[in-house]
Amino acid sequence: MLYLLFIGMIGVCTVLALSRWRWGVLAAIAIGLLQDPVRKMIPGTPGLLTMASLPVWFAVAVGAMQPWPGALQRFWQSMPKLHRYLRLFCLYLVIPAAISFTYGRGTWQITLLGIVLYSSTFMMLVAGWRLGQDQASLARVMAMYVVLGAVLLIGGLLEVRDFGARWPAIGTAALDHVWVTHRTGEAVYMRAGFFRGPDIMGWHATMLCMIALIMALRAKGAARYMFLGVALWAFLNIWICGRRKMISMIPVFVGCMLMLDFRLRGARRFIPIIGTVLVAVGLGWQFIGDFDADRSIGRFYGTILEEWDSQISNHAIRSVATTVRQAGVFGYGLGMSQQGIHHIQAEKPRVWQESGPSKLFVELGVPGAILFIGLLWIVFRTAYEVLKNIPSQDDFVVYAGIFSMLVANVVSALVSAQIYGDPFVIMILTLMLGILLSGHLGRAGQNGGNAEMKCG
Repeated sequence: MLYLLFIGMIGVCTVLALSRWRWGVLAAIAIGLLQDPVRKMIPGTPGLLTMASLPVWFAVAVGAMQPWPGALQRFWQSMPKLHRYLRLFCLYLVIPAAISFTYGRGTWQITLLGIVLYSSTFMMLVAGWRLGQDQASLARVMAMYVVLGAVLLIGGLLEVRDFGARWPAIGTAALDHVWVTHRTGEAVYMRAGFFRGPDIMGWHATMLCMIALIMALRAKGAARYMFLGVALWAFLNIWICGRRKMISMIPVFVGCMLMLDFRLRGARRFIPIIGTVLVAVGLGWQFIGDFDADRSIGRFYGTILEEWDSQISNHAIRSVATTVRQAGVFGYGLGMSQQGIHHIQAEKPRVWQESGPSKLFVELGVPGAILFIGLLWIVFRTAYEVLKNIPSQDDFVVYAGIFSMLVANVVSALVSAQIYGDPFVIMILTLMLGILLSGHLGRAGQNGGNAEMKCG
């Protein structure tokens, strides 16, 4: 019954997204956050529900493209260089698509999955670009994620308090898996809360912490302290998830925010930014010290400083060299590194790659990976140009925060990119990138004006 109710909910949200795509973004966020606890409460824990939000996101993207082709043309006109490079990248994708399509029995399904994910990602970029022009819709999206995310993170605390044995929606017992590491010589248990794995809970907690810090810097009075409280709550859940790459994203985010503010706004904002961070760190450390009595997780996180260089070397460099030797110059083909393809009955290679660079090379080959890295550089360069032209300080805090959030995710992906195979994760990040690129329209764009800056 629960399965049918959730499928019905997805259908209703998809129809809503087609007719009112901005509200559909809120519906997609709700579906994406609820899909894991619902899945764990359904007998058999159907793996298909890990893609439950994808139909809603696709409907959002279709709605955002309307009126066709005017919306798409305006997007390309504002970023001509990005347009040219993206067309070149899409043209190259024919080669990896042909490789995976002809790899063996049933691999056309994997090719189709890759095509859907890549096209949906691009369409979500346009949706984010349009959403960012409406400040009210953008505020609703961030508020929805903060409120619903903060509520669902209660599952992490409940798992620590052993509620997982009483309710299958908490922890990973329903999935017949226990997450534990002995890297420090002692058992360190990783918590997933309401989510299907510690990576998922850690990523959501990290995103919530970063968004709450952005809002705290922008807010005034009591609202600032409320957002600081949300950031502390999120950081506690990052701590107990036990995933080093998630907690490492926070200093990258803060460092990038400080660098952008110093470079583009001078030093006048340093005091409130540093003050906000120091208050959050101080209170958070005290809170965690009281909560984590045995200090085992703290000792595990202490290995980050000891191993960061070897992690980067092994995952971002050596794994790429091994991948090229195994998969060849053109890789295994489109879709072969995507999450969930083990559910597809098809003849396929054994893909062990975990880091972002190795996943790129195994799926797209050497030319495709180089093109993708070039595309990523142009996108971030364009986003940086957008930041330089934002007049309002409050708007700058939001867009610089989104930029820093994306940088933190890219740095995390250098070591491990498994989380970025999740459709919900990649849709949210692409939506955020589109919102960031919309910043060059300024207040004119929000009021329906035609102001454009030839970015990218």
